[in-house]
Amino acid sequence: MVNRFEQLLFPGYCLLCGEPSQRPQDICRACEQELPALGNHCPRCALPLNQTGTTECAECLKKAPYFQRVIAGWRYQGSAAQLISRFKYQRQHSYGRVLGELFSKQLQQAYHGQALPDLIVATPMHWLRRLRRGFNHSEQLAGQLSRQLHIPIFRHIRRIRHSKTQQSLNAAQRRRNLKAVFRIVRPLHGQRIAIVDDVMTTGATANELSHSLLMAGAIEIHIWCLARTPK
Repeated sequence: MVNRFEQLLFPGYCLLCGEPSQRPQDICRACEQELPALGNHCPRCALPLNQTGTTECAECLKKAPYFQRVIAGWRYQGSAAQLISRFKYQRQHSYGRVLGELFSKQLQQAYHGQALPDLIVATPMHWLRRLRRGFNHSEQLAGQLSRQLHIPIFRHIRRIRHSKTQQSLNAAQRRRNLKAVFRIVRPLHGQRIAIVDDVMTTGATANELSHSLLMAGAIEIHIWCLARTPK
């Protein structure tokens, strides 16, 4: 009843089509349904795959990553890429709120009947890059998921080296670029961790951060990302 009253006073408008959303979220049901679904994917790294089945992708079979599971909301293309880009690069926080609300529902479904991780970690950003961008989008998303899922955030982690942006690098360069870039300043004691980020491409950042958390005492790492890039 309260939600209906709020809708009458403050009607929502879809961020994608601009029409009234007719719901508490600023995205209509039609546009939500058109967000590019992940589809068949590797059960470990969430890489979209053409074939069906439960077999891990060739990369994970060749060398297993440090994380155990990736949950990605959508493929990084089309309307999903549009929402993420406007949130991340144009500081349009309303886009981040909508993405967080939709992704939170997906996470609840993914862990139905299973225990959620003990702690959430936002992918750290070096202070210089944060100063230039104005905010850490992963931190903002992690805060929203923390409130909605009632999981505390582990904040005792630093990005100690200002490395190059990953977008311009190939897979091997990305791995070298991230060596010894994270420092955990308080030990973890057997906790299961969920790392939050916006987009997973090669998984180099997620893997290096997972390794650092395991070395600090974590026992299992899951990656929560809004979108996964196709290969």
